[in-house]
Amino acid sequence: MVIWFFYTGSWIMPVAGFMVGWATNWLALKVIFKPIRPRKFCGITVQGIFMKRQLEVSEIFARVICVEILHIKAIWTAIFNGRLSKNFYAMLRAHTLVFTEKLLVEIESLAVVAMGSQKFLQMKEDIARKVMDKIPDVIDSSYQYTQEALDMEATIREKMKALPPEDFEGVLHPAFEEDEIQLIVLGGVLGAIVGVIQIFTLFS
Repeated sequence: MVIWFFYTGSWIMPVAGFMVGWATNWLALKVIFKPIRPRKFCGITVQGIFMKRQLEVSEIFARVICVEILHIKAIWTAIFNGRLSKNFYAMLRAHTLVFTEKLLVEIESLAVVAMGSQKFLQMKEDIARKVMDKIPDVIDSSYQYTQEALDMEATIREKMKALPPEDFEGVLHPAFEEDEIQLIVLGGVLGAIVGVIQIFTLFS
C-alpha cells in the first residue's frame, strides 16, 4: 500500500498481495510445528501450536486415523483385495486344512477306508475352498467385536501422547509436507486476487 503512493504501477498491488499471502501461509505452516520444544524469546515461551497441544492433538489424530483410514472394514478390504491377498488366502487354506484334520483325526482312518484317500483329500480341499469363498460375505458380522478387541484408537492415542516432541513432529509433519507448497502458493494467489480487487475498488 505504501509503495503505491510512490509508484502507481498496476502490478504493484497484485505482486505485493502475492508476496504477503505467500509469506503469511508459509509462516502459519511453520508455527504449527516450530519450535519443537519450548523456547524463550524476550521472556515469552513459544512452541509449535501442535507441539504445545500434543495431548489434544493425539486424541484427534487417533480418532481420525481409526474412523477414516484404519477402520476394520478398510483393513479387511485390504486383506481380501490388496496386493498380498494371495498370501492371506494361502495362509487361510493351510490353517483350514490343519483345523479339518484335527476335527477328523479320530475318524480319519475310517473315512479313508470308506471314501478312499483321494476323495478324503479332496473333501478337505473342498472345505478349505468353501471357507475362503464364504469368509468375505460373513466377516462383516465381526466388525464390532474386532473394533472393540483391537481398540486401535486407544493404542494410537496413548502411544502418540508418550512420544518425545521430535518423534511426535516426525509422525505428523509428513502429512502436511505433501500439501505445503500448494497451500503456500494458494495463499500467494489469493493475496494477488485481493490486490487486483483493491486496484478496482479503492483506486478506480
